[in-house]
Amino acid sequence: MLESKMPERGLVVLAGGGIAAIRSDICGTPGCNEFQPVFGIGALYKFDPLWSASINLDYVKLGATEKSPARPLDLSFRTELYEVTGNIHFNLLDAYSGSGGYRSSRKRFVVPYAKFGAGFIYYTATSYPGTGNLDESQTKYDPEREYPAFGIVIPFGGGLRFRFSDQVSVAPELIYHLTSTDYLDNVGPRLAPGTSRDHYGVASIRLMYTPSIKENIFSRKAQHGK
Repeated sequence: MLESKMPERGLVVLAGGGIAAIRSDICGTPGCNEFQPVFGIGALYKFDPLWSASINLDYVKLGATEKSPARPLDLSFRTELYEVTGNIHFNLLDAYSGSGGYRSSRKRFVVPYAKFGAGFIYYTATSYPGTGNLDESQTKYDPEREYPAFGIVIPFGGGLRFRFSDQVSVAPELIYHLTSTDYLDNVGPRLAPGTSRDHYGVASIRLMYTPSIKENIFSRKAQHGK
């Protein structure tokens, strides 16, 4: 545990990346997923050692290939989406060490947290026959709806925050995203009747930077006189 002169509240800048996998009409397992990259930025405000709120902007790519004998559609798809979400973070341990009524001035090196929120996605899905790269495909299937399109997303999950200094922390996290759309794979009810909406999961690592809070020079002068 490390000594800290910075209170556990205030603004934190976020940036990170990872990989995403989809659960959709044509793919529901790791075997058919083509894990695609995720990049994101955001800002978090810490209210106290337990509660925080954040807003995030993420760019997500999704892709998979049909491998189910029950639905031999013989297709692959690629989807690009932008995700804007607001989230609540709850630390499962107090950021400061100590127990009972005692709180140390030292902060924990590792703090597990839960996270949940809501937002929207703006996405475009493209499907094509067979396997391989989208850019190399000679044929693309007609869109199942008009793209780009909007959808609602509800992310939830958790992670671990590793604190290296008052300014720098790193947080690996696993977040699952429920969506309101059935078209992330460009396969809707017409091609796969009776199926549910598409969802995706993201494994990422976020860099968390807390700007230094410098004492106001005028307040200091007021305290010590002119």
